[in-house]
Amino acid sequence: MLTAAVAATVGPAFAASSVPVAAATGSLQLTPSQATFTASSQPTRNFAQYDVLVATSQVYRTFLAFDTTRIAPDSVVTSATLSLRVRSSAANKPGLQVRAAAAGWTASKVTSANRPAAPGAPLNAPLWARAATTVSVPLPASAIVRTGSTSFEIRYDQLSAGIYLAKGGVDAPKLTVNYAARPEPTSTPVPTATPSTTPSPTATPRPTSTPAPTATPTPTVTPKPTATPTPTPTPTTTATPQPPVNPSSDGVKVLAQYFTQFPISIDNQPSATDYYARNYLTPNGEGGAHATYGGFLRDRPVGRAPLAGDWQMADARTEIDQAVDAGIDGYAIDLLNLDGYHWAHALRMADAAAADGRGFVIVPQVDMTTSAGKSAPAVIAAKLAVLATKSAQYKLPDGRVVIGAFKAEAQPPSWWSALFSTLSKQYGIRVAFMPTLLNASPANITAFAPVSYAIGDWGTRNPGNILAGPDNAAIAHKLGVKWAQSVSVQDERPNQAFYQEAGNLGTLRASWKRAVDDKADFAQLMVWNDYSEGTVFAPSYAHGNAFLEVSAYYAEQFRTGKTPQITRDALYVTHRNQPYAATPTGGQVSLMRPMSTTGTATQPRDTVELQAFLTAPATLTLKVGSSSTVVKAEAGVTVFTVPLAVGTVSASAVRGTATVAQVTSPYRVTATPAVQDLQYFAASSTD
Repeated sequence: MLTAAVAATVGPAFAASSVPVAAATGSLQLTPSQATFTASSQPTRNFAQYDVLVATSQVYRTFLAFDTTRIAPDSVVTSATLSLRVRSSAANKPGLQVRAAAAGWTASKVTSANRPAAPGAPLNAPLWARAATTVSVPLPASAIVRTGSTSFEIRYDQLSAGIYLAKGGVDAPKLTVNYAARPEPTSTPVPTATPSTTPSPTATPRPTSTPAPTATPTPTVTPKPTATPTPTPTPTTTATPQPPVNPSSDGVKVLAQYFTQFPISIDNQPSATDYYARNYLTPNGEGGAHATYGGFLRDRPVGRAPLAGDWQMADARTEIDQAVDAGIDGYAIDLLNLDGYHWAHALRMADAAAADGRGFVIVPQVDMTTSAGKSAPAVIAAKLAVLATKSAQYKLPDGRVVIGAFKAEAQPPSWWSALFSTLSKQYGIRVAFMPTLLNASPANITAFAPVSYAIGDWGTRNPGNILAGPDNAAIAHKLGVKWAQSVSVQDERPNQAFYQEAGNLGTLRASWKRAVDDKADFAQLMVWNDYSEGTVFAPSYAHGNAFLEVSAYYAEQFRTGKTPQITRDALYVTHRNQPYAATPTGGQVSLMRPMSTTGTATQPRDTVELQAFLTAPATLTLKVGSSSTVVKAEAGVTVFTVPLAVGTVSASAVRGTATVAQVTSPYRVTATPAVQDLQYFAASSTD
């Protein structure tokens, strides 16, 4: 982990070598002349001082450079191997891939914003990086640059893999280059009649890599169907606006609201028989308390086997890893109570964030609809002071402690000012207030601006209403405060008998579009794990990592102002497992109705959507039941929908004669569901 103890400058392992040029035949083992990693979540930060290297699928990239001029010029490289020592890993599948990167960089100056370009395909098939092992990556001879430095970029094609590689000492990365003497040309007898000589061409040395832009803008593609798919109602942008320059040294941040009621595990039991399975997902759970609406929840965290030791902290560390690897900068922890289980879990999450060591922050958020928000101001101040001592507490460069509140308008701004005065006078804590308004009216934004650093709203989950909503960011900016844009996927609440039509991934795309177009200063994912409202980004049974992966693409666009480069082909299918008007057969009495169907609202619909990320043109096929739709798609992002039908959903991408991505949804569509479930399930070709 990247604690202060390991943030030491790497020594001689990375010093320039003065070893003579190698002999014409043999093997040469090199350690890096430069080594570092970058984080797109902190685009201007340099990590060269750390003695580890980090590689993930979205946020972290490791870069290595080797001085390969030591290979004798009269030899031919026959093969090469890159050896990497894995310090820690949570990977459950192969995913480590190496790409050729541009040369000419210095570790102490590299950031995500200026990182070496690595636009090509991976040099190796994915390999499994297991903790405390050495991974040997076979590389083609053509990957070795003979006339200068050979550079590589390393990623791991799995979310939440938590790959930490050794950087220095005996476990430093090693590049082994095998070479042989260049064959002597055989002599050709000169003919006696009409001799003529053809000069041998001079060998052209392999050029060193030329740096390329870190992101190549790729406009959203309008598919050219060979069959007629249902048109996608979600608007797409043809150009990506530049986000604002944040005056703080932190830059824009992506936070996720965190709900302490639904951790990965509640009782450390096997997922088939744990508390979620016994009491939340079945209509008869918790003594039949949820029978009228078919059960408390429709989704749950990805299950796991029981863990030994401090399993709650292990789960907390996993949730930090999952968020960091998806490009999220911190959790806004919803404080439901100021003692007992929920308070203990809030403290645990703060400690887990600190232990992770990658700068992940915690923002305490007083929930004004629960007992926490109804407590005496002196009690609230005392508890916030405890969290403020945690090293993961989000603090601004000027030392102010960032504190949030859900439904802050439950108390007037004067009440909050008094609370902040108590924190200042009794605990020496200066507050930067970041309220989330349930009713973000112009009047409420105006009223809270004088006591706020940034203001956000809870938002709606309907794409039509999101796109037609007011420009609250402009109101906030005019008042001199920052704006935190709500970003969400969907919303279904069986126990409250309503849902919002999300239009497959339309709500997610519309939310991020508003964040970019309105020049928001923060994005708040609503919510990481509130399964009771179906507003979940976290890896889950119903959508795996799909929502996080798609969101991470738009998060990078929001953070950098550039359309991210697509480096792998990926397909994401989303659909319900039943028509929205289906009648459940299991005796459910209370049914969900759409929250909004008037004005600009997207109407309830029965559709299957394919969102494709393509590195090059490909033919997409989306099959639903017995019907198939084929679309010729260009490189970039393609989105289209077809009608929902009973049966299995699958999709594929074919380029030439090769299938480059494919996915079959494990969620079969039925017309006769046992319970009403109006969430959108998701499946990904990357799982």
